[in-house]
Amino acid sequence: MNPIILENVRKSYGDKLVLDRLSLEIREGRYVALLGPSGCGKTTLIGALAGLTSIDGGVIRRGEERWSAPGYNLTPEARNVGLVFQDYALWPHMNVFANLAFSLKIKKRPRQEIRRRIGEALETVQMTGFENRYPHQLSGGQKQRVAIARALVAKPSLLLMDEPLSSLDAQLRETMRWELLRIIRDAGITTVYVTHDQAEALSMADYVVLLNRGRIEQAGSPTQLYREPSTVFAANFLGRSNILEGRVLAGLGEYTPVECGGFRIYSSGSLPIGQRAKIMIRPADIVIDRREPGPGQLLDAVVAQRSFQGVNWQYRVTLREAPDTCLEVWDTAERAVSDAVRLWLPAACCRPVSEKSSAVAKEPARGAQPVIRAEALV
Repeated sequence: MNPIILENVRKSYGDKLVLDRLSLEIREGRYVALLGPSGCGKTTLIGALAGLTSIDGGVIRRGEERWSAPGYNLTPEARNVGLVFQDYALWPHMNVFANLAFSLKIKKRPRQEIRRRIGEALETVQMTGFENRYPHQLSGGQKQRVAIARALVAKPSLLLMDEPLSSLDAQLRETMRWELLRIIRDAGITTVYVTHDQAEALSMADYVVLLNRGRIEQAGSPTQLYREPSTVFAANFLGRSNILEGRVLAGLGEYTPVECGGFRIYSSGSLPIGQRAKIMIRPADIVIDRREPGPGQLLDAVVAQRSFQGVNWQYRVTLREAPDTCLEVWDTAERAVSDAVRLWLPAACCRPVSEKSSAVAKEPARGAQPVIRAEALV
């Protein structure tokens, strides 16, 4: 079991620092999503893992085998990685069989083995019978499956995918998420998946690494990142959120009262008394017109705006105690603008978040981020 280890990896283009002393350990068999906004370094990072991009500092290795270091770069073929690109990168003049056979022929595999492995790969992606089709004869979803089959046919020890679903329409992208998840689970290959789509990362990966300005903002299981974001950036990037600011009052057990200028809420976790704090609560966690068991706070509000989303209504409500404060709330029941509502904010769902991003935090004493281990599953 050889993990992939990145230690203090750094990469610059001119005076622009793209990867900033990034450290990460990926256990074998994990499905890791690299998530972040444009320019955060995720594509550069996957290029460095593939051997397509050199690094200026640090080291990348698999077990004890060195892959990348300043002045050293093991070739992609020597790393035994499979690549799936955003634009599929299928050769238009070759049919499906030839596209899949290319890498095996380069490795001089026997003809019978090539046919067997291509058959297995196409069966895995449910494309048996398409061997003689050319890329222009395939739909977007079919091209994507062929690109995945081409990556799998070489039996890689690491599969790298760079936003493979981004060019598909919304409905097909949703279908392909399930298919891709099935394919990767069946193959059992360590996978690193680059995306800027929060839904893809949260629904598909075992472990999510959120990048910001070339550093790891937060990493953990999908549920952990969504429910327990550590910073305002993480809270806002990983879904809709309400951020409330106030002053911490005396603590009451495991929940802390926070005065937010005209109204009070209760936050989970312990906070220093008198300190100003930012508290996050998801729109789906706010309950309308009923009180649930457990500690929390009731607030009177008025519906200011509404938007129908199919499965629910999204409301923007203003608080009677603080008319300048607007919260986003989701509910299945329809309400009209100007309707009076009562909001229940469960204390367990109100979480403190840091304003300071870890991506721009003061440099640690040794100038490196701690190694973060992708071990969400045992």
